[in-house]
Amino acid sequence: MSDVNTRSTAAPTLTTQPSVEPVATATPTPTLVYDGECEFCTACVRFLARRTILPLASVAYQSADLAALGLTREQCADAVQWVADGRTVSAHLAVAAALRHARMPWPLAGIVITLPGIRSVAEATYRKVAARRRCAAPTPPAG
Repeated sequence: MSDVNTRSTAAPTLTTQPSVEPVATATPTPTLVYDGECEFCTACVRFLARRTILPLASVAYQSADLAALGLTREQCADAVQWVADGRTVSAHLAVAAALRHARMPWPLAGIVITLPGIRSVAEATYRKVAARRRCAAPTPPAG
């Protein structure tokens, strides 16, 4: 991977279909792959980096060796990706996995996100936020 930062900077992106897929090769350190051009995503990764207690790497997909991670550019443009133990999860499930690597109380949030009933709310929330990730600031009213 190029330009991978351990316990680094960035945040989640959006996907309409979370996925769990096998990865070409298992990565030794869980890796969060995010949209490095998204200010919100970058801020979220920095937030996570300050709270991480378990080993994790984060990398903007624009500079990552996606093939080595078993990812495509399209997957990464659609949603944040979590690559660990030979598996990939995306969107809200990637956020949940990353939160489980942080110090308390964040792992609890990562668990709650995956609970039945909450999972669908977390997915919808992720989609809404991710759909606006390219918006740097609200558009001022005309006139």
